Amino acid sequence: ICLFFILLSFDSINSYLMPPLFRKFNVEIVNQLEFHKILRVHCKSKSHDFPITYLNIGESFQFKFTIFPKTLYWCNLWQGPNYKHYVVFAAFRPDKDFIDGTCTGMHPNVCRWTAKEEGVYVRNKKFEGEYFMYTWDAPTKLGKIPPVNAPASESEFDT
Repeated sequence: ICLFFILLSFDSINSYLMPPLFRKFNVEIVNQLEFHKILRVHCKSKSHDFPITYLNIGESFQFKFTIFPKTLYWCNLWQGPNYKHYVVFAAFRPDKDFIDGTCTGMHPNVCRWTAKEEGVYVRNKKFEGEYFMYTWDAPTKLGKIPPVNAPASESEFDT
């Protein structure tokens, strides 16, 4: 228990440098594709594998978790005829640069990813709106694109 309070104190003192450990956070995936396309979503971490979800236009998938030092979630998105267009990306990383720089920070404590025709955008307060992050069918820095029926392996995302 004492270690827990020390970590919380250290976290609040060094909040400029450290991620907000042991706090709740959310990831949201939104389908804003055109032409009534359904978005296939599969998000996971090393310890949690969400079921594959299918989103109609305007629908979203959201999950909540507690930030731990090695928390890492990635998502696989498919769209288009027979779900042939694909992207895989880190939906959450437990570092301050990712939380504040890529996402919207701890207020409102959500990283919102939006699938559109051009690719995947993230809501970002620095740019006062959405910021283009990934195009469909192009490899990301997280690894090559697997076949449409094979989700990316965890080893591609080890940091």
